[in-house]
Amino acid sequence: MSAMGVGAVLASDVWRAVRPEGRCQRLLWWCGTLLVASGVLHGVVAVVDGAPWWGPVSWRKPVAFGVSFGLLVWSVVWIMRQMPARWWVRVPAGLVVLVAVCEVGLVTAQRWRGVASHFNQATDTDSAIWSVIGTLILPLILGLVWLFVAALVRFDGSGASRVAALVGLAAVLVAGYIGIDMAAIGEAAFDDTGRVPQEVLFGAAGSAKLAHATGLHGIQLLAVLAILCDAGRLRPRRAGIVLALAALGYAAVLGAVTATAYAGRAPYDPTAPLWIPLAAGLLTTGTAAALVLAQASLARRAPGPGPDAEKTPLVERTGR
Repeated sequence: MSAMGVGAVLASDVWRAVRPEGRCQRLLWWCGTLLVASGVLHGVVAVVDGAPWWGPVSWRKPVAFGVSFGLLVWSVVWIMRQMPARWWVRVPAGLVVLVAVCEVGLVTAQRWRGVASHFNQATDTDSAIWSVIGTLILPLILGLVWLFVAALVRFDGSGASRVAALVGLAAVLVAGYIGIDMAAIGEAAFDDTGRVPQEVLFGAAGSAKLAHATGLHGIQLLAVLAILCDAGRLRPRRAGIVLALAALGYAAVLGAVTATAYAGRAPYDPTAPLWIPLAAGLLTTGTAAALVLAQASLARRAPGPGPDAEKTPLVERTGR
């Protein structure tokens, strides 16, 4: 099988693992799809419009929020597939999706109005919209914490998927904490100057956006690796170890990027002690990802089961 063919098969493995089951999951999945589509559409609008990409009033906001929240919603559906179809799973998942749809809608509406969505208190309408956007972080955190605890109590997927889900959700919560600090700094800047800041920095040059994004998107990286671990016919114990190493490396990178930001240093200028976990984390996660991809590719090229064929079967559910 050609490399392109193997890639297509692995992509189909990922799709089968995230494909929604039942009405609730399908509803949430379509919400995520609409958010991603909105982000892509506004990317086209940005190209056609030719307006600056950066700044408080830019098409970057609806693009970034649409794609990021859409991917988060898809990740939540992937987690739901591996948990019981009970109300204590559906409620927090629905809460996360509801917040995602509302926040993307408000951010997008403000860009079409030609005003800043964040920290903007120039008019009563702008102030009310920013107040809602800022308040939405609370039900989002509630939903994520609830889902995290539920996954701790009952998770029917493989060990590798459990590691990916728990570490990924914890990282999203870290991103939420960073987002709260970003909001506080942005509001303080508006109160001092009467203008929406061009960029929110921690200290002199700390990249709050990079730290926030690193925490927000780790769950997608780990989820794909967990799916490919299962597709690669790794024994459950070995798959769990590989995913734990990938998660450990990712956590080291997130910690180094976040500490560098809070130290007020640019992303390319971490202190010497922070270079160590950053480099080690990148190397560890990169090596684990390479091993997973290699094993999954070999398994798909092989005509039959390989020596590591004791794969954890996908959990089959009925009645959804």
